[in-house]
Amino acid sequence: MEWIGLITAATFRSPGKALERDLQSGSLQSALEQLAKQHELTPPRLPRAPLSELQAAYTRLFAANPAGLPAPPYAAYALDDQLMGKAQEALEAFYSEHGLAPRDGWRDLPDHLSALGEAIALLANPNPEAARALAFGYLKPWLERYVDVIAKEDTTGFYATVCTLLKNVLEAEDEAQS
Repeated sequence: MEWIGLITAATFRSPGKALERDLQSGSLQSALEQLAKQHELTPPRLPRAPLSELQAAYTRLFAANPAGLPAPPYAAYALDDQLMGKAQEALEAFYSEHGLAPRDGWRDLPDHLSALGEAIALLANPNPEAARALAFGYLKPWLERYVDVIAKEDTTGFYATVCTLLKNVLEAEDEAQS
């Protein structure tokens, strides 16, 4: 679960210098390959796109789009069809129960995918069942709802590649537990 969380956290925050470093160093590509291999999946190849194109795609998909956001990056929204609904309240209670709180300076909702990814990664080692509950209760429903939309709308292919792998990994995890 830790890799799922780290990849989610890294790719769903607004693209900046950290993502650019991860792409240039190959560390994100390597993480995707390792995650895929752990689940006996074909490792994806991230499309090469300049940071400015990733920023534009991120904005169109997740932040601001005159036609409406194709994929709002809020996990609870995928469950409730609204921001700050019951699923978000449940997520905040879950965070509190497990000793998690937003970092100083965090300016978004607690169900933003990057925050969710960090929570999954933080819980993975001390409490794998809690990390799994977050991944399956929030991330997987979001991916199921938006992976096809992102595949259609992502002009870079970057977000589509990451989302497809995460969805396939969670499906493989689910099958392995059955």
